[in-house]
Amino acid sequence: MSHPADYPISIVVCFHNARATVERTLAWLETSGRGAEVVLVDDASRDGTAGRLRTWAQHHPGSTVVVLDENHGPARARNAALCHTTRDYVWFIDDDDEPAPDALAVFDRIIHECRPDLVFARARFRSADGAERWVDGVDETGIMDPDHALLRMLRGDVHGFLWSKLFRRAVLDATAFGTEYPQEDFVGIVGAVERSARIALSPRSVYTYIERPGSLSRGRRPDFGRYATARDVAVRAAVRNGIDARVIAYFRLWFYAIAVAFVPVRRRASRADVREGIRLARAELRGLDLGECAAIDRRAALHGRVILASGRLYPALLAPALWLHDRLRRFRA
Repeated sequence: MSHPADYPISIVVCFHNARATVERTLAWLETSGRGAEVVLVDDASRDGTAGRLRTWAQHHPGSTVVVLDENHGPARARNAALCHTTRDYVWFIDDDDEPAPDALAVFDRIIHECRPDLVFARARFRSADGAERWVDGVDETGIMDPDHALLRMLRGDVHGFLWSKLFRRAVLDATAFGTEYPQEDFVGIVGAVERSARIALSPRSVYTYIERPGSLSRGRRPDFGRYATARDVAVRAAVRNGIDARVIAYFRLWFYAIAVAFVPVRRRASRADVREGIRLARAELRGLDLGECAAIDRRAALHGRVILASGRLYPALLAPALWLHDRLRRFRA
Protein backbone atom coordinates (compact mmCIF):
# COMPACT_ATOMS: atom_id res chain seq x y z
CA MET A 1 0.00 0.00 0.00
CA SER A 2 1.44 3.35 -0.98
CA HIS A 3 1.52 6.36 1.27
CA PRO A 4 -1.26 8.88 0.42
CA ALA A 5 1.42 11.33 -0.66
CA ASP A 6 2.26 9.32 -3.78
CA TYR A 7 -0.90 8.01 -5.38
CA PRO A 8 -0.06 7.15 -9.03
CA ILE A 9 -3.31 8.85 -10.07
CA SER A 10 -4.21 12.06 -11.89
CA ILE A 11 -7.66 13.45 -11.11
CA VAL A 12 -9.29 15.40 -13.95
CA VAL A 13 -12.20 17.77 -13.29
CA CYS A 14 -13.80 19.91 -16.00
CA PHE A 15 -15.79 23.05 -15.17
CA HIS A 16 -18.10 25.36 -17.09
CA ASN A 17 -19.74 28.29 -15.29
CA ALA A 18 -19.42 26.30 -12.07
CA ARG A 19 -19.47 29.10 -9.50
CA ALA A 20 -22.23 27.29 -7.55
CA THR A 21 -20.28 24.04 -7.21
CA VAL A 22 -16.59 24.87 -7.50
CA GLU A 23 -16.01 25.40 -3.76
CA ARG A 24 -17.42 21.98 -2.88
CA THR A 25 -15.22 20.31 -5.48
CA LEU A 26 -12.13 22.12 -4.23
CA ALA A 27 -13.03 21.17 -0.64
CA TRP A 28 -13.21 17.50 -1.65
CA LEU A 29 -9.83 17.76 -3.36
CA GLU A 30 -8.41 19.35 -0.19
CA THR A 31 -9.58 16.53 2.07
CA SER A 32 -9.89 13.41 -0.08
CA GLY A 33 -7.80 14.16 -3.16
CA ARG A 34 -4.48 14.59 -1.40
CA GLY A 35 -1.62 12.68 -2.92
CA ALA A 36 -3.03 12.73 -6.44
CA GLU A 37 -2.06 14.99 -9.30
CA VAL A 38 -4.97 17.36 -10.06
CA VAL A 39 -5.78 18.75 -13.51
CA LEU A 40 -8.58 21.33 -13.54
CA VAL A 41 -10.03 22.41 -16.89
CA ASP A 42 -12.11 25.55 -17.26
CA ASP A 43 -14.20 25.18 -20.40
CA ALA A 44 -14.50 28.90 -21.23
CA SER A 45 -16.52 29.89 -18.16
CA ARG A 46 -17.88 33.44 -17.94
CA ASP A 47 -18.59 33.54 -14.21
CA GLY A 48 -15.12 33.78 -12.68
CA THR A 49 -14.57 30.02 -12.32
CA ALA A 50 -11.17 30.16 -14.04
CA GLY A 51 -9.88 32.80 -11.63
CA ARG A 52 -10.96 30.76 -8.62
CA LEU A 53 -9.23 27.66 -9.99
CA ARG A 54 -6.00 29.55 -10.62
CA THR A 55 -6.03 30.98 -7.10
CA TRP A 56 -6.56 27.55 -5.60
CA ALA A 57 -3.83 25.96 -7.72
CA GLN A 58 -1.26 28.53 -6.58
CA HIS A 59 -1.50 27.06 -3.08
CA HIS A 60 -1.57 23.41 -4.14
CA PRO A 61 1.59 21.99 -5.71
CA GLY A 62 0.88 19.17 -8.10
CA SER A 63 -2.18 20.87 -9.58
CA THR A 64 -2.58 22.32 -13.06
CA VAL A 65 -5.24 24.64 -14.45
CA VAL A 66 -6.09 24.53 -18.15
CA VAL A 67 -8.27 27.39 -19.44
CA LEU A 68 -9.96 26.93 -22.82
CA ASP A 69 -10.82 29.98 -24.93
CA GLU A 70 -14.01 28.49 -26.39
CA ASN A 71 -16.65 26.24 -24.89
CA HIS A 72 -16.70 22.88 -26.66
CA GLY A 73 -18.29 20.65 -24.03
CA PRO A 74 -16.93 17.95 -21.71
CA ALA A 75 -15.61 15.60 -24.41
CA ARG A 76 -13.05 18.05 -25.78
CA ALA A 77 -12.30 19.42 -22.31
CA ARG A 78 -11.32 15.94 -21.11
CA ASN A 79 -9.21 15.37 -24.19
CA ALA A 80 -7.45 18.67 -23.52
CA ALA A 81 -6.72 17.59 -19.94
CA LEU A 82 -5.03 14.35 -20.95
CA CYS A 83 -1.88 15.99 -22.30
CA HIS A 84 -1.38 17.64 -18.88
CA THR A 85 -1.55 14.42 -16.86
CA THR A 86 1.76 12.84 -15.86
CA ARG A 87 0.88 9.93 -13.58
CA ASP A 88 0.19 6.35 -14.61
CA TYR A 89 -3.57 6.39 -14.00
CA VAL A 90 -6.36 8.89 -14.71
CA TRP A 91 -9.70 9.35 -12.93
CA PHE A 92 -12.35 11.70 -14.35
CA ILE A 93 -14.90 13.27 -12.02
CA ASP A 94 -17.57 15.95 -12.48
CA ASP A 95 -17.73 19.16 -10.50
CA ASP A 96 -21.28 18.76 -9.17
CA ASP A 97 -21.30 15.16 -7.86
CA GLU A 98 -19.96 13.32 -4.79
CA PRO A 99 -16.80 11.24 -5.18
CA ALA A 100 -16.39 8.83 -2.27
CA PRO A 101 -13.98 9.98 0.45
CA ASP A 102 -11.97 6.74 0.15
CA ALA A 103 -12.05 6.44 -3.65
CA LEU A 104 -8.33 7.04 -4.13
CA ALA A 105 -7.47 4.46 -1.48
CA VAL A 106 -9.79 1.94 -3.19
CA PHE A 107 -8.13 2.51 -6.55
CA ASP A 108 -4.64 2.51 -5.06
CA ARG A 109 -5.22 -0.87 -3.42
CA ILE A 110 -6.33 -2.36 -6.75
CA ILE A 111 -3.34 -0.86 -8.57
CA HIS A 112 -0.90 -2.45 -6.14
CA GLU A 113 -2.69 -5.80 -6.15
CA CYS A 114 -2.89 -6.40 -9.90
CA ARG A 115 -1.61 -3.42 -11.95
CA PRO A 116 -4.66 -3.31 -14.23
CA ASP A 117 -5.02 -1.24 -17.37
CA LEU A 118 -8.60 -0.34 -16.46
CA VAL A 119 -10.75 -0.59 -13.33
CA PHE A 120 -14.53 -1.01 -13.33
CA ALA A 121 -15.74 0.06 -9.89
CA ARG A 122 -19.30 0.91 -8.81
CA ALA A 123 -21.31 4.14 -8.61
CA ARG A 124 -24.59 5.31 -7.12
CA PHE A 125 -27.27 7.56 -8.62
CA ARG A 126 -29.19 10.05 -6.48
CA SER A 127 -32.29 11.37 -8.19
CA ALA A 128 -33.72 14.85 -7.70
CA ASP A 129 -36.25 13.46 -5.19
CA GLY A 130 -33.46 11.97 -3.03
CA ALA A 131 -33.92 8.32 -3.98
CA GLU A 132 -30.71 6.36 -4.54
CA ARG A 133 -29.87 3.27 -6.57
CA TRP A 134 -26.87 1.56 -8.13
CA VAL A 135 -26.17 3.06 -11.53
CA ASP A 136 -23.00 1.27 -12.59
CA GLY A 137 -20.80 -1.70 -11.80
CA VAL A 138 -21.32 -5.16 -10.36
CA ASP A 139 -20.91 -6.69 -6.92
CA GLU A 140 -17.89 -8.74 -7.95
CA THR A 141 -14.13 -8.82 -7.62
CA GLY A 142 -11.98 -10.21 -10.38
CA ILE A 143 -9.74 -9.74 -13.41
CA MET A 144 -11.08 -9.82 -16.98
CA ASP A 145 -9.53 -9.81 -20.41
CA PRO A 146 -10.82 -7.24 -22.93
CA ASP A 147 -13.23 -9.68 -24.61
CA HIS A 148 -14.93 -10.44 -21.30
CA ALA A 149 -15.02 -6.76 -20.34
CA LEU A 150 -16.58 -5.80 -23.67
CA LEU A 151 -19.13 -8.58 -23.22
CA ARG A 152 -20.11 -7.18 -19.79
CA MET A 153 -20.62 -3.75 -21.36
CA LEU A 154 -22.72 -5.10 -24.22
CA ARG A 155 -24.92 -6.96 -21.76
CA GLY A 156 -25.36 -3.81 -19.68
CA ASP A 157 -23.68 -5.15 -16.55
CA VAL A 158 -21.20 -2.28 -16.75
CA HIS A 159 -22.27 1.07 -18.18
CA GLY A 160 -20.42 3.84 -19.95
CA PHE A 161 -19.91 6.26 -17.07
CA LEU A 162 -16.43 7.68 -16.57
CA TRP A 163 -16.61 8.41 -12.86
CA SER A 164 -16.60 4.74 -11.81
CA LYS A 165 -13.62 3.87 -14.03
CA LEU A 166 -9.89 4.27 -13.54
CA PHE A 167 -7.74 4.28 -16.68
CA ARG A 168 -4.08 3.57 -17.15
CA ARG A 169 -2.94 6.62 -19.08
CA ALA A 170 -1.47 4.43 -21.83
CA VAL A 171 -4.91 3.12 -22.91
CA LEU A 172 -6.25 6.63 -23.59
CA ASP A 173 -5.24 8.26 -26.85
CA ALA A 174 -5.20 12.01 -27.50
CA THR A 175 -8.87 12.11 -28.57
CA ALA A 176 -10.14 9.28 -26.41
CA PHE A 177 -13.58 10.83 -25.96
CA GLY A 178 -14.17 12.13 -29.47
CA THR A 179 -15.50 15.66 -29.80
CA GLU A 180 -19.21 15.35 -29.12
CA TYR A 181 -21.69 14.90 -26.28
CA PRO A 182 -23.49 12.78 -25.13
CA GLN A 183 -22.25 9.15 -25.25
CA GLU A 184 -18.62 10.23 -25.55
CA ASP A 185 -17.91 8.45 -22.25
CA PHE A 186 -19.13 5.15 -23.67
CA VAL A 187 -17.11 5.56 -26.86
CA GLY A 188 -13.96 6.34 -24.87
CA ILE A 189 -14.40 3.35 -22.58
CA VAL A 190 -14.93 0.93 -25.47
CA GLY A 191 -11.68 2.13 -27.03
CA ALA A 192 -9.84 1.83 -23.72
CA VAL A 193 -11.13 -1.72 -23.23
CA GLU A 194 -9.77 -2.76 -26.62
CA ARG A 195 -6.36 -1.31 -25.75
CA SER A 196 -6.26 -3.01 -22.35
CA ALA A 197 -4.89 -6.41 -21.34
CA ARG A 198 -6.15 -6.58 -17.73
CA ILE A 199 -9.42 -5.07 -16.50
CA ALA A 200 -10.21 -5.24 -12.79
CA LEU A 201 -13.69 -5.42 -11.27
CA SER A 202 -14.29 -3.85 -7.86
CA PRO A 203 -17.53 -3.98 -5.84
CA ARG A 204 -16.68 -0.74 -4.00
CA SER A 205 -18.67 2.40 -4.73
CA VAL A 206 -16.35 5.28 -5.60
CA TYR A 207 -18.89 7.87 -6.72
CA THR A 208 -22.44 9.21 -6.42
CA TYR A 209 -23.93 10.93 -9.45
CA ILE A 210 -26.46 13.60 -8.44
CA GLU A 211 -29.34 14.45 -10.74
CA ARG A 212 -29.88 18.18 -10.99
CA PRO A 213 -32.21 20.37 -13.05
CA GLY A 214 -30.50 21.27 -16.30
CA SER A 215 -27.92 18.47 -16.19
CA LEU A 216 -26.52 17.97 -19.68
CA SER A 217 -27.30 14.26 -19.69
CA ARG A 218 -30.87 15.03 -18.58
CA GLY A 219 -31.66 17.71 -21.14
CA ARG A 220 -35.00 17.39 -22.86
CA ARG A 221 -33.82 17.06 -26.45
CA PRO A 222 -32.03 13.79 -27.27
CA ASP A 223 -29.39 13.62 -29.98
CA PHE A 224 -30.29 10.46 -31.85
CA GLY A 225 -27.24 10.63 -34.12
CA ARG A 226 -24.85 10.36 -31.20
CA TYR A 227 -26.69 7.35 -29.81
CA ALA A 228 -26.23 5.77 -33.24
CA THR A 229 -22.52 6.65 -33.30
CA ALA A 230 -21.93 5.02 -29.91
CA ARG A 231 -23.92 1.95 -30.96
CA ASP A 232 -21.87 1.58 -34.13
CA VAL A 233 -18.54 1.96 -32.27
CA ALA A 234 -19.52 -0.79 -29.85
CA VAL A 235 -20.91 -3.10 -32.55
CA ARG A 236 -17.73 -2.78 -34.64
CA ALA A 237 -15.62 -3.56 -31.57
CA ALA A 238 -17.83 -6.57 -30.80
CA VAL A 239 -17.47 -7.94 -34.33
CA ARG A 240 -13.69 -7.43 -34.26
CA ASN A 241 -13.50 -9.39 -31.02
CA GLY A 242 -15.79 -12.23 -32.05
CA ILE A 243 -18.65 -11.48 -29.62
CA ASP A 244 -21.71 -13.70 -30.11
CA ALA A 245 -24.24 -12.21 -32.57
CA ARG A 246 -27.06 -12.72 -30.05
CA VAL A 247 -25.29 -10.50 -27.52
CA ILE A 248 -24.77 -7.85 -30.20
CA ALA A 249 -28.48 -7.96 -31.03
CA TYR A 250 -29.38 -7.61 -27.36
CA PHE A 251 -27.05 -4.61 -27.08
CA ARG A 252 -28.71 -2.96 -30.07
CA LEU A 253 -32.07 -3.57 -28.38
CA TRP A 254 -31.40 -2.03 -24.96
CA PHE A 255 -28.73 0.54 -25.79
CA TYR A 256 -30.27 1.99 -28.93
CA ALA A 257 -33.79 0.81 -29.81
CA ILE A 258 -35.33 1.09 -26.35
CA ALA A 259 -33.30 4.20 -25.49
CA VAL A 260 -34.28 6.29 -28.52
CA ALA A 261 -37.96 5.50 -27.93
CA PHE A 262 -37.99 5.73 -24.13
CA VAL A 263 -35.70 8.69 -23.41
CA PRO A 264 -37.69 11.37 -25.32
CA VAL A 265 -40.88 10.29 -23.55
CA ARG A 266 -39.18 10.21 -20.17
CA ARG A 267 -37.65 13.67 -20.67
CA ARG A 268 -40.90 15.13 -22.03
CA ALA A 269 -39.27 16.08 -25.29
CA SER A 270 -41.21 17.67 -28.14
CA ARG A 271 -43.84 15.64 -29.96
CA ALA A 272 -41.65 15.64 -33.06
CA ASP A 273 -38.69 14.20 -31.14
CA VAL A 274 -40.89 11.56 -29.50
CA ARG A 275 -42.18 10.46 -32.89
CA GLU A 276 -38.72 10.43 -34.42
CA GLY A 277 -37.41 8.31 -31.55
CA ILE A 278 -40.20 5.80 -32.02
CA ARG A 279 -39.58 5.69 -35.77
CA LEU A 280 -35.87 5.03 -35.29
CA ALA A 281 -36.54 2.41 -32.64
CA ARG A 282 -38.99 0.49 -34.80
CA ALA A 283 -36.58 0.56 -37.75
CA GLU A 284 -33.87 -0.93 -35.51
CA LEU A 285 -36.20 -3.51 -33.98
CA ARG A 286 -37.27 -4.85 -37.37
CA GLY A 287 -33.69 -6.03 -37.88
CA LEU A 288 -33.48 -7.87 -34.54
CA ASP A 289 -34.55 -11.34 -33.48
CA LEU A 290 -36.42 -10.49 -30.28
CA GLY A 291 -36.84 -14.17 -29.51
CA GLU A 292 -33.07 -14.53 -29.19
CA CYS A 293 -32.92 -11.30 -27.18
CA ALA A 294 -35.54 -12.75 -24.81
CA ALA A 295 -33.16 -15.57 -23.96
CA ILE A 296 -30.90 -12.91 -22.43
CA ASP A 297 -33.52 -10.50 -21.03
CA ARG A 298 -37.24 -11.22 -21.36
CA ARG A 299 -38.28 -7.81 -20.04
CA ALA A 300 -36.20 -5.92 -22.59
CA ALA A 301 -37.49 -8.11 -25.41
CA LEU A 302 -41.08 -7.47 -24.26
CA HIS A 303 -40.37 -3.73 -24.19
CA GLY A 304 -39.14 -3.97 -27.78
CA ARG A 305 -42.29 -5.81 -28.85
CA VAL A 306 -44.45 -3.13 -27.23
CA ILE A 307 -42.64 -0.40 -29.18
CA LEU A 308 -43.08 -2.33 -32.42
CA ALA A 309 -46.76 -3.07 -31.86
CA SER A 310 -47.89 0.24 -30.39
CA GLY A 311 -46.16 2.76 -32.63
CA ARG A 312 -47.38 6.28 -31.82
CA LEU A 313 -49.46 4.90 -28.95
CA TYR A 314 -46.25 3.99 -27.11
CA PRO A 315 -46.11 7.22 -25.01
CA ALA A 316 -49.69 6.68 -23.81
CA LEU A 317 -48.90 3.07 -22.86
CA LEU A 318 -45.69 4.13 -21.10
CA ALA A 319 -47.21 6.95 -19.05
CA PRO A 320 -48.94 4.77 -16.39
CA ALA A 321 -45.81 2.69 -15.89
CA LEU A 322 -43.69 5.81 -15.41
CA TRP A 323 -46.23 7.26 -12.96
CA LEU A 324 -46.23 4.07 -10.90
CA HIS A 325 -42.43 3.84 -11.00
CA ASP A 326 -42.03 7.40 -9.74
CA ARG A 327 -44.58 6.95 -6.97
CA LEU A 328 -42.87 3.78 -5.74
CA ARG A 329 -39.46 5.47 -5.85
CA ARG A 330 -40.68 8.38 -3.73
CA PHE A 331 -42.31 5.97 -1.30
CA ARG A 332 -39.11 3.96 -0.88
CA ALA A 333 -37.04 7.11 -0.43
